[in-house]
Amino acid sequence: MASSKLLLKAAESFEFHVGTLVFLSNSTNEVYRFTKDNQSYILRLSQKSHEYVPKIRAEVDWVYYLVKNGVRASLPIQTCNNELTAIFCDEDKWYIATAFHEAAGRFFDKNNEQLWGPKIFRNWGETMGRMHRLSKSYEVSDILVKRDSWSRRSINNPHLQQGSFNVLLEQLISMESTIDSLPRCCDSFGLIHHDFHPYNFFIDNSEITVFDFDDSIYGWFSLDIAIAATHAVWWGVHAEDRVTKSRFAQLFLCEFLMGYEKEHHLTEYWKQTIPMFMEYRNICSFFWWLSEWNGDESCLTENQQNAINHAVMLIESGLPFDGCDIQR
Repeated sequence: MASSKLLLKAAESFEFHVGTLVFLSNSTNEVYRFTKDNQSYILRLSQKSHEYVPKIRAEVDWVYYLVKNGVRASLPIQTCNNELTAIFCDEDKWYIATAFHEAAGRFFDKNNEQLWGPKIFRNWGETMGRMHRLSKSYEVSDILVKRDSWSRRSINNPHLQQGSFNVLLEQLISMESTIDSLPRCCDSFGLIHHDFHPYNFFIDNSEITVFDFDDSIYGWFSLDIAIAATHAVWWGVHAEDRVTKSRFAQLFLCEFLMGYEKEHHLTEYWKQTIPMFMEYRNICSFFWWLSEWNGDESCLTENQQNAINHAVMLIESGLPFDGCDIQR
């Protein structure tokens, strides 16, 4: 957690009263809400090296471009020095601070038809389709460093390189070899959100406002769609059996792609890659949850144990991941 000293520095940089800060979450980044001039904003603290600042500036530049061209996204605000980032050192750790307008609306709720269902899925798809269409015309400024492109993962945890887990690792390596051979043309590959799941947008009168672009990379548009679909299945299905999840996945993709096609056309070839990318997201999530695992099952969190239980079940049954197995 950030120290009170660091939070005070952030408040001074973005010119708000530190007493208005409310802690929201701590996953990849620390996230807070604060109030300034009777409006709500989001403070994001990323524990990254100073060298990562250009990557965040590239992220923010893309968000500005999207909003300018009609995408509903959370706009960043400037510091007192007219910068979009502030860099602090606290206890020998570097933090990069950014602040954004808070999106209007609420998170999804699978038990509320106003916050989950076909209309939401179509608007979600339409928002992503517009982003992909704009990605094709987006040009990075000469002064900006580009966001990273998709690359193969490095699994360095030795506990995930042996026994049953090695089966999944071999499957991951095989899939990445296939993915790496896919074409990277402008109609199918560009700057994508790469984490456009239901906890990265708010819903207001069925309208979608997207945020958290810090995972954005140059990748396949169908990968972006698959990530949305995979998370929708994880968190948006009422029953946990595989048949129900499979039916929901089909319904979701039908509605999502109906909205997507209003803004961007995806050929049948690329639509056929979506299930593969869903399976890929599932396997990547397994390794992400367990990346810091020390091999001691007594130290596992509930999410990590769920990841292992699903993985072992699928390995023992001989069934492939199908995009609807690991839970948050």
